[in-house]
This record gives sequence, C-alpha cells and structure tokens, in this order.
Amino acid sequence: MSKKLFAFVIGGTGMLEGVCQWLVEEGYHVYVVHRKPESFKSMQEKSKKPNQLHSLTVDYHDTQALKGKVREVIDQHGGCPDLIVSWIHNSAPLALSTILKEVETRIEPWKLIHVQGSSSFFVKENTTVPEACEYRRVYLGFVLEDGSSRWLTHDEISNGVIKVIKRNIPEAIIGTLKPWSMRPH
Repeated sequence: MSKKLFAFVIGGTGMLEGVCQWLVEEGYHVYVVHRKPESFKSMQEKSKKPNQLHSLTVDYHDTQALKGKVREVIDQHGGCPDLIVSWIHNSAPLALSTILKEVETRIEPWKLIHVQGSSSFFVKENTTVPEACEYRRVYLGFVLEDGSSRWLTHDEISNGVIKVIKRNIPEAIIGTLKPWSMRPH
C-alpha cells in the first residue's frame, strides 16, 4: 500500500483555495489551517474530493494553539507533511517557525512553498528551515494593465503557486514588482 501524500496549507480558504483544490486532485490529503469554519465548509463543498480536505481551525497568531493543532495532526497522520504551502501575515512572526519546529524531525525530503507579500522581496529575510526541507519562495506582486495597476486575483495567485510546485522553481514572482512606484495603493 502506498503512502498517502499529506500537505498543510496556511491561507487555504482565501487566496490559496485553488492550490488546495489542485493538491486534492493530485492525490494529497490537505490540512487547511484557517480561522473561519464556514469558509472551510464552503471550500469543501466545491471540492471534487471533499474527504481529502481536512479542517485545521486555529488562529495562527496563537502560538501554543497552533503548535498543539499541528502536533495533533502529525500524530494522527503518523508523520510529517510532504508539502507545506504557507501564506502567513507579518502580524504572526512566530507562526511559520512554530510549524517548522513541529516538522523538523522528518528525514525524507519535503517542500515548503513560502508565499510572501511584495514588500518582502526587498527585505530578503533569511528563513531557517529543517535540513530535509526544500525551500521555495514566492513573492506576490501586482499586475500592470491599461496604464494602471491592481493586486493579483486569488486565481492568479493560486495558478502561480501551482506553477512553482509543478516546476520546482526555487524563487518566483507572481505578477511584477517593477516599477515599484506603480504598485497599487
């Protein structure tokens, strides 16, 4: 019997919903970290494989609650995830490191797709990851059209992240970051 693929997606009921749905189609059991059960339920109702989408209701700003929920799923699943897709707001600076601490014992290679806002591109923070982690970074830019700009849609973001996963791209920008002065305000 082959091992079930297992993923965590943080931000999955919002702009990464398309990524969750695609991962389910690819055979993953996807644990979606979210705060609003009704958003998860709506997402699950749209899925072709709703039994492969799993709710992980927790506010990732609450470090202890997040740690407990992640540990519970790892124990329940019998191991660490094969993939983590993370969109975490800067208001929760400990959330990603908390999750990574819980999965650091995994020996087999796994991937982290770290989705970050456009301004993070200019900071280039150093994200410390466990040894077996293949780190991928995705920056969310904006779209220039008809002399003005707009932020990316959820579909554009999801499609860009899926492209990074499929092609195993180490670092990518979805949309553009140039010229920076043209970004939406």
